[in-house]
This record gives sequence, C-alpha cells and structure tokens, in this order.
Amino acid sequence: MKIKFYASFAFFVGVLMLFGMYSCQTEPLDSDQNLSATSSSASKTSSVILDWSCSTTATEVDLLAGQTMLVGKVKVEVVGSDYKITYDITVDGYCLTSTHLSVVESPDLFPNNNGNPTNGHFEYGDDELDCVTSATYYVPTSKGTYIAAHAVVNCVSDVTSEAFEQSLPEQVDVCVTAKGVPESYFDIQIADGNSLSGLFDAWCLDQDATLNNNECFTADVYSSYETLPAGKFEKPENFGALNWLMNQGFIGTEATPELGNYTFGDIQIAVWKLVDDSVCTLCQFTGPYNNDRINMLVEMALAHNDFVPGCGDDIVIVLIPTDNKQSIFITIPAPCGECEETAWGDGCPFPGKNWATYFKYDAGS
Repeated sequence: MKIKFYASFAFFVGVLMLFGMYSCQTEPLDSDQNLSATSSSASKTSSVILDWSCSTTATEVDLLAGQTMLVGKVKVEVVGSDYKITYDITVDGYCLTSTHLSVVESPDLFPNNNGNPTNGHFEYGDDELDCVTSATYYVPTSKGTYIAAHAVVNCVSDVTSEAFEQSLPEQVDVCVTAKGVPESYFDIQIADGNSLSGLFDAWCLDQDATLNNNECFTADVYSSYETLPAGKFEKPENFGALNWLMNQGFIGTEATPELGNYTFGDIQIAVWKLVDDSVCTLCQFTGPYNNDRINMLVEMALAHNDFVPGCGDDIVIVLIPTDNKQSIFITIPAPCGECEETAWGDGCPFPGKNWATYFKYDAGS
C-alpha cells in the first residue's frame, strides 16, 4: 500500500511540473511590433498641434483682471543688460498680492502643460506681496523677448473706489413690469447676461422725463459714488443723502403719532427733492403721501449726506436710458470683505484651455 501511494504521488508531481513548464512559457518579444506600437502612440500624442504664433509686440501692456477688468499696466524697459519689468496698479481699489513672471526665447518654452501656463513654475515673482500697487523685477535680456506676466490682485470693498465701478456692467437691458407698486415706484427686470440680472424694486430719479409700464430700454450703469454725466441730475451732490435714505427701511414705520406711517409715495417724492429740481404734484403712481413726512425725510437725509454704504448696507445704482427715457435707480448690497482675481499682462492667448496671455517685447512698438 505504501509503495502504491508513493508511486501515485510521484505521478501527480510529474504532471504538475509538466503543466508548469508549459504555463510559464512566454511568447518571444517581437521588437518590430513593439516599436511600431510605441511609435504609433507617440505620433498620436504629437498630433495635437499648439499654435504659439504671436503678433502682439509692445513695451507696455494692460494688466487685465478676471479677463476684462483693467487694473493696471505691465511696463518693460531695458536697463543695461537687463529688462526692468514693472507691474503697476493704476485703478484705485486694487492691489497686488502675488506675481509670476517668465521670459523666454520662444513662447513654447514658457512653463506649460499642453498650452496651459504653469505659472507656479515661472522663473520670477513673489507669492507674499503685502497688497502693494507696484512690483519690479530685473531679468537678463539674454533670456529672450517673450514675456508672460501673471498676477493675483485683491479688490477692496470700498464702494467709492474705481474697483467697485469696474465691477458693474457698462450697460443693461431693462423692462418695466409694474409702476406705482406698494414698495417702490417701479418693478423692473434686468435681462440675463450680467451681474445685475434679475428682478428689482426701482425708483424714479428725473420726473421731467417719462417711463411707462411694459416699456423696455437699454441703460448705462453708474455707481452713485462715481462721476455722473454732467447736467443729468440737478443735485448730484446729494447722492450720499439718497443712499442714507434708502438704507433706513422707512416704509411702513411711524413718522410721528400725529403724522402716521411713511409710505412709498413719501420716499419717492423725497428722492425728487433730494436730487431733482421739481416734484410731480399730480402723479397717479405715487400713492398716498404727506408733505410734512416728506420734509422730515429730506431733512434727516441731508444731515447724513456724507454716508457711504458698507458691508450690510445697500448702494444706489443709477440706470440712465440711452434713448432719453426717465432715469431710475435700484439698490444692491454693498460688497463685504475683499475679492481676489487672476490677472495677466494682455497680449496673445496661450493655446491651451485658459484665458492666460503673453506678449513679445519690442522697443520699436
């Protein structure tokens, strides 16, 4: 029995060894086939052609934040054997917090990934700028003539700054959806496609012109703290008082026990008295109003003509129709805290999926 067992065991082991010999064999490497496959793969990768052509030559370009907002300039001078490259913030309300700068002989030599700049690998810059308005770097001219200037800019929440003005759209399309409503003089809708899109309560600024329900128009947009078109409003110096008035929530609150509660008609006529030279005396859209209450509102508002909205307040935004219809205003929340935007020296686009830009230095430009 023992002999039979060992014989069976030996046979079993032999079968396993034979199976292992065949199962462990591999097909010999076909070097031609392998190289062909590799070559095909490389060809596929290199078939994506990036367009690095650039026709923008300059010694100074705009510094654009968020792709469209002008915040400053990038200037290039030659000092000895170096470029002197300076970022200058020229718009009030912005500052530099980070810069990345690359200068190369050919644009395809910019640190990039498939045409997208890897600005963290740019040769020059500073990631710890303390909200400055200027930064200068010296780069050997031997590095090349193509320049990519990236920055991070912060904007402050001051509604009197150019930064706030530039954050507003230049124009909007508006339609009046109601007139003489309980909480305002108009209801309006601003069309999609800009930062002011939506439904708003609106107020009349100029009772000499007209604007009716269901009328639509294109309007120029202004902050009430920027310079407004000359001659458009009789008392533009009182817009601080108007901003104060619109932040008090007077409608429905008691003026005095004898005079009762403030109405939206009181507010509208107070608006005219503050910034216009006349008021509408037979207007059917103001609803009930009281001259004593109106005079109280005007007096209080003028006592706060230095008011500037801050975080938690609303700011008056002026809409002036381009076809001489009645100018109106809306209110939007004043910005809180600081914002951060990416900025690039304007020029030729990087060929990747981004809006980054670069330019070529040319002293003759």
